[in-house]
Amino acid sequence: MKIEDYKKKREEIEKGLQELNKKSNFISWIRVALFIAIVALLAYGYFNKNNMFYVLSLVLTVVFLVAVKLHNDIEAKIKYRESKIKVYKKYIKRLNGTWYDFRDKGTEYLDEKMPHLKDLDIFGEGSLYQYICSANTVYGKKCLVNHLKNTEYNLDDITKHQKAVEELSHMQEFSDEIETLSNLINENKKKNVNKEIKKFLEVCEDEGSNQASVNRFLMWILPPVFIAVVVLFLIGINPVRYANILKLVLIVNLLLAFLNMQRSTAVLIPVADFYKNIKVYEDIFKEIESREFTSPYLKELKQTLNKDGGSLKALGELKKIGDYIALRQNFVANVLLNGAFLWDFHCIDMFDKWKIKYGKYIRTYLEVVGEIEALISLASITYLRDDYTFADITEDEIPQIEFKDLKHPLIKIEDAVGNGVSLKGKTCVITGSNMSGKTTFLRSIGINLVLAYAGGPVLASEFNASVMKILTSIRVEDNVNKGISTFYAELLRIKDMTEYNENQSPMICLIDEIFKGTNSADRIICATEAIKKLSNTWSITLVSTHDFELCNLESDENIKAVNYHFAEYYENDEIKFDYKIRDGRCVTTNAKFLLKMAGIADVDI
Repeated sequence: MKIEDYKKKREEIEKGLQELNKKSNFISWIRVALFIAIVALLAYGYFNKNNMFYVLSLVLTVVFLVAVKLHNDIEAKIKYRESKIKVYKKYIKRLNGTWYDFRDKGTEYLDEKMPHLKDLDIFGEGSLYQYICSANTVYGKKCLVNHLKNTEYNLDDITKHQKAVEELSHMQEFSDEIETLSNLINENKKKNVNKEIKKFLEVCEDEGSNQASVNRFLMWILPPVFIAVVVLFLIGINPVRYANILKLVLIVNLLLAFLNMQRSTAVLIPVADFYKNIKVYEDIFKEIESREFTSPYLKELKQTLNKDGGSLKALGELKKIGDYIALRQNFVANVLLNGAFLWDFHCIDMFDKWKIKYGKYIRTYLEVVGEIEALISLASITYLRDDYTFADITEDEIPQIEFKDLKHPLIKIEDAVGNGVSLKGKTCVITGSNMSGKTTFLRSIGINLVLAYAGGPVLASEFNASVMKILTSIRVEDNVNKGISTFYAELLRIKDMTEYNENQSPMICLIDEIFKGTNSADRIICATEAIKKLSNTWSITLVSTHDFELCNLESDENIKAVNYHFAEYYENDEIKFDYKIRDGRCVTTNAKFLLKMAGIADVDI
């Protein structure tokens, strides 16, 4: 069972984490002891006029700095392992059915103009996005959303993405590593990550120079003057005069730094914010570049990171600049460095030179990471279950869909029931009792088509489909503010279908409980006319209904219609469902039984 594998992996990481926490606490106490000893030695040396204690304090200071470095390294390892544990916990939650508490639901990506996204649970509470999203960067989420929302299907793109996801399905270790590292980006940020990256990219892509020519001139003149005056002062040549000159140079430098502070901050702070995570991005780039991919798209993404000098070289040079910028973050260091060397001017000049070489490529590098995160998200289903396949997608004038053992990916593995049908330019009327599985069946087709067109796996043993527009009328709601009733809202959905139908382009319509918002007589008439309108060779229409009269459409020579149904059975005075689709029309109902079972009314059955 896969859930036990993930639990075992998590436990192994947790054991190592406990050891690291012990080491971290031990070194923390050593740091405190060393600090106290250094202060004590300095004080003792001062009061006793003994230089030997100053030397000992200097030695302990070196030891203290080594302890700080060692502690920082251990803390980095602890954060990495905590991030890895989060990855495994997410897989465990997906498998035990508690993934509904994942914070990233993608509700903001729902679109009124694309009702199938809500009907098929692509985004929102309990959605496909919430279930599979392994992306942590803003570009990773954006790319995954684009894959799931895209309706301009292109067979070449579908095939390209599918081969990449299929390759990643055999690379879970790589996928887990990318998710672990990208998760650290969020852990290292206290502010809004998206805004910080946006500002950094704006600075990188600003084609103008961030440094005025006069400032560039002064930064190479005033600091050497300062150094020369310091030397002359120290060797004792007219110290009073050079002391005054030294003060003057310091004041001039600090005044220049202060007058340019707003511009310097606007350039250097975004770089400093990105610098906090530069090690993580560097590790992600290394992980990608260390892999040998076989699928064309993953190769292409990797090559994008290598072109124009390479992403690792770009980050390596930016890291050095970030080191210099980090020094100015301390107020005292800022005053000293700017007063002596016009430090901000030099940092901006270095960044300007870096920007000319690499600035225009950074967004592309981040987008590559995002696209790989999105593909990993699509592949995540393959790490959870074995009952998947990759769809055979074609382009046909007459749309077709054929599948075996099709299941809904959001239903727990042990509860999901597979079904199979084969349709080609047909209308399918589905009847069945309440709760027998009609709506779930329609959603299973739709959500698996979305996955297939995104290049992801589908939950079936076989799945063949042509490229076609997905239109749905399943989760139809009224709108009081706009004065739209449920019935009228459904009419608008059906209207969209009939209008698209006029294009004579391949389409599939998934309609649940057609026209349920009106009386049975009108419903049958309206439904019959709507189905006739949608029944063309370029359309597959699946309609679920309780109106058995619609099953008569199978006899209409002008409509290529077929009947399927779901049924119930009774055991020990309890209603049971097997959720299996069957040929033909339904001949049973269960409303009276459910009414009696709920204790609402005692009716004869």
